[in-house]
Amino acid sequence: SIQAGLAGYVFDSAPRTARTALSTIQETSAEALDELRRMLDLLRDTGRERPEGGAGPQVPGRDAPMPGLSRLAEMAERVSAAGVPVDLRITGDARVLAPGVELCAYRVTQEALTNVLKHAPGARVTVALDYRPAHLSVTVTDDGAGGRPLQAKLARGSGNGLIGMRERAKLYGGTISTGPCSEGGYAVCLTLPTSARTVPPGEDGRPG
Repeated sequence: SIQAGLAGYVFDSAPRTARTALSTIQETSAEALDELRRMLDLLRDTGRERPEGGAGPQVPGRDAPMPGLSRLAEMAERVSAAGVPVDLRITGDARVLAPGVELCAYRVTQEALTNVLKHAPGARVTVALDYRPAHLSVTVTDDGAGGRPLQAKLARGSGNGLIGMRERAKLYGGTISTGPCSEGGYAVCLTLPTSARTVPPGEDGRPG
């Protein structure tokens, strides 16, 4: 659990910082759950005939736009405040991309940072966002200063977070790689086509 993963950090290192980290993780989990609810609402609405006038029922709190890359700076500040310093670097021609591409990149970055908070508190992280004409790449790298290598800690868990990141990337025709860095630390690298649309199961050559 999240509590078990942070227990040693809470009691043996910096309790106040650890409580902030736990609060940040809880907030990001709540955001992801709210996103899922809004997606389910949208799916229900598409299968339901709307009343005359075109406007369906409004769901309080679920009509806000999905998070995108413009909120990465805010995310970096929150994680830094929770005890894991984040250096956000943006290169290339920064621009607004398709909502699905931005959401995918945002959530993968969020999951990677949450993994560092949970499993490598004390590490420093670099988030590199690179805009290219045909693709977007996001690389989240920690410096390995969080004690036991992050890869070993992730291997002890369920692996659902890593699987979820790969599934998100696959949905938009992207690729993701994870693993240790030669100089220490751990990296998550996501690449997405900037013109991405969702890829139906099996269309990418793999079974659905």
